[in-house]
Amino acid sequence: MKKSVFLTSLLICTNIYAGEILMGTTTSLDDTGFLTEISKTLKNEKGIELKWIAKGTGEALELGKRGDVDILFTHDPGREKKFIEDGYGVKRYPLMYNYFVVVTDNEKDLTNYPKNLNKLLSKIATENLIFISRGDKSGTHSKELAMWREAQVDKNFKNYKEAGLGMAKTLNLTSELQGFTLSDSGTFLKVKENFKLQEVPLDEKEPLKNIYSILELSNVQESKKDDIKIFIEFMQSKEAEEIMKNYGKSEFGTPLFFVGN
Repeated sequence: MKKSVFLTSLLICTNIYAGEILMGTTTSLDDTGFLTEISKTLKNEKGIELKWIAKGTGEALELGKRGDVDILFTHDPGREKKFIEDGYGVKRYPLMYNYFVVVTDNEKDLTNYPKNLNKLLSKIATENLIFISRGDKSGTHSKELAMWREAQVDKNFKNYKEAGLGMAKTLNLTSELQGFTLSDSGTFLKVKENFKLQEVPLDEKEPLKNIYSILELSNVQESKKDDIKIFIEFMQSKEAEEIMKNYGKSEFGTPLFFVGN
């Protein structure tokens, strides 16, 4: 009898914080393996199982609007702020960033390519070079469209192609077609050797900053609220910051993400 009571008590204690969160997120956070690393630590430290659906940010935000997920982790500040203004979210927590990069196949000689982003886009369009767009309403796609607008370059040239794919698959297609594309730096670093890609050197990084934020949703199940709170607090903790600061560093010589915004 005592043994049974002890085992029951032990099970209650070990599962007191056990729960499950379903997150809508971007393909880049999935493709880099970052979420797998975060989820392991969250499970070990807090007993919470983190699961996720990886889509473009646009699709992830729609999941949040419909209440199909418990929380969001995305990278499109403009649409995230509107999401909250429209009443779908409670608060936005910018946590980390990397940079967008223009990439192409590593056989291309980039000696005479402009290092100014606007001039580079103009060259691609004027010379009808192959450019592969994500074309999926993702955060990367949103940034790419803004780049063409800001450069005042018409993107409707013959070799502008919309892939409708996630980041890693778009990079693979870019390599196969020997074209150009826009990528987040994290996914690019993770796959560039396999796909034989190189970054096009540009003279400014700051306009290409890529901020990732947690979005707390307005309507979530009451039973999930405590676990969501624990997750948000964990993602702002020193322990999570250490993961952000070091993830990928040993493999690539630089972290795939940087803490802050």
